[in-house]
Amino acid sequence: MPIDLKKVITQIRNLGTQDLKETNRTRLEETFKLFEKAKGEKEKLTKLVVEAEHLGKSGFYFAIPDNEEEFGMIFEGIKDFSNSHVVVATDGSQINPSSHEFTSACLINTGLIAIPYYKKDIPVTLASEPIAYSSTEELNPNYFEGVYDEDLISYERTLKEVEELVKLAKSYKKYDIPVLALLDGTLIHWHLAKFNSFFIEQFLARFSAAMNELKSLNIPVASFLSNSRSNDLINMLKIYNCKFESVDCKKNCSTFNSRNLPCNPAPDYNPVLDRKLIEKYFISTKAPVGSRTSLFKSNSKILKMYEEDLKIYFFYINTGTEIARVELPKYVAKDKEMLSFVQNAITLQCKVGFGYPVTLSEAHHQAVVTRKDREIFYDLIKNQNLKTNSKVQISNKELRKRISFV
Repeated sequence: MPIDLKKVITQIRNLGTQDLKETNRTRLEETFKLFEKAKGEKEKLTKLVVEAEHLGKSGFYFAIPDNEEEFGMIFEGIKDFSNSHVVVATDGSQINPSSHEFTSACLINTGLIAIPYYKKDIPVTLASEPIAYSSTEELNPNYFEGVYDEDLISYERTLKEVEELVKLAKSYKKYDIPVLALLDGTLIHWHLAKFNSFFIEQFLARFSAAMNELKSLNIPVASFLSNSRSNDLINMLKIYNCKFESVDCKKNCSTFNSRNLPCNPAPDYNPVLDRKLIEKYFISTKAPVGSRTSLFKSNSKILKMYEEDLKIYFFYINTGTEIARVELPKYVAKDKEMLSFVQNAITLQCKVGFGYPVTLSEAHHQAVVTRKDREIFYDLIKNQNLKTNSKVQISNKELRKRISFV
């Protein structure tokens, strides 16, 4: 039975009230005031966050301003960027193994895109690379205690995206023009922390090998995060606004409700998002499209396991339609020429992609696995099994989901 839209409409009318909008505007204003204050005391801000990182007693992760770029500076891009270059991108999709199907087979499909700019004699690549597995045991023969099948295939897909990106980037190196390797989503694999050390080491070994190969080829890699939910900058301001001699959240603030912490910019406070704060800052300074913030380091715990040159930095950029977060490894962040190339190439990507990098959107289209694709996948396996006289049977639950009796 379809959703009862009459009931939904009644509930929607109560969403987004004027009072809520006013509350959101007020907390953004208070956060912005604290941001402006911190910007006026840059040395104090840097000293406090560096001390907090060293102590390691904050109850949250926060951003650390890069020591080579002044916090609060706005870096404008090249207005008419027309340098010859190639942008390569990958994105992935998957068919998870299902306990209700007759097989535990799964599939990873990686979309591959390469688009040259201001160079007509270089070919475009639009392709996909599907890989089928009989089970997650074939996908990864190592036994990982406490790691679900869905996680195994998801993380394998992430690694395939990076490894295929390297292959694609290498294939365009022969044209002797700059190449940008672009990914969607975070490079900070914080979600790995819940798994055992062996699984983390295996994942990071492959991830690091791919990233180091790009580094050896002098190819910058970056990831683009649209509508980022991050509040690393907001947490950095909380460190700056700490009322105690040193940051020790458990000792000093364990009795406080999160909405009324002494470090909050205002009473009864819910954190705003970094992108909302930066959007207000860009508007107040009339920062043109293509402008970026100064660089920041993340102090996420998982990054302690990253190699030094692969530790993740980030900045926020005005794409013209949104404030996006861009993450990049240290070897890119610390190379001024690479950093400038990343900023300007991403700006152009968003311009021709109507607000989102065109290579990433095309990679998604190449990678996506539809419901019809899933059905065909299982039909192909079923036919193969019948040819070899193997038993084919799905669960009663799956059968009933496909047939309605009412």
